[in-house]
Amino acid sequence: IVREEVLFEGWRKVTRRTVQSPKMTKHIEFEVIDQTHSTGGAVIIFAWNSTSKSATIIREYMPGCHRVLGGLAAGLVEQKHGGSEEAAARHELEEECHLAGGTWYRLIDEGVSVPMDKYVQTEIVPYLVVDPHHVPNPKPIDDEEDIEIVSDVSADEIMQMVKKGDMNLVGGWGALLALVKLRELGEIE
Repeated sequence: IVREEVLFEGWRKVTRRTVQSPKMTKHIEFEVIDQTHSTGGAVIIFAWNSTSKSATIIREYMPGCHRVLGGLAAGLVEQKHGGSEEAAARHELEEECHLAGGTWYRLIDEGVSVPMDKYVQTEIVPYLVVDPHHVPNPKPIDDEEDIEIVSDVSADEIMQMVKKGDMNLVGGWGALLALVKLRELGEIE
């Protein structure tokens, strides 16, 4: 990185990043996006009920594409989580799906987080939770969120949502990783 200049800072931060090209022949400028409230990336959580063989997902307004889409509980790793990805995941699951507990699986290797996009600094860690229980008085959702909780969604319905574009890319990626893990666990065929 040769130089960075913050162009805008609100809920997101846009930075002009100037880098030396990989072949060291020129400088290249990019505009990259990051979260301003995050201390350690983001998490996404796929909640599964082994009795009903179904997931609990959310539907919410996505301002980027200006549509309501299906998705998974997700959020930033913030100071209130002590920098812990799993603590953030547990917090977001309760807040967005009104679920807690269960058996947790990190869906990528320990110590790894995955860049969200070529032009986004935020990195994500996906989780699967099996058999979380309902929380009668959950943590409140964030002011800008308008979330509908959708229970009893089958694995086939999840696949159809991903294939038909009724889930954003990050949610679809997290869901596909969770379905692979559920097959490994013998939860689905």
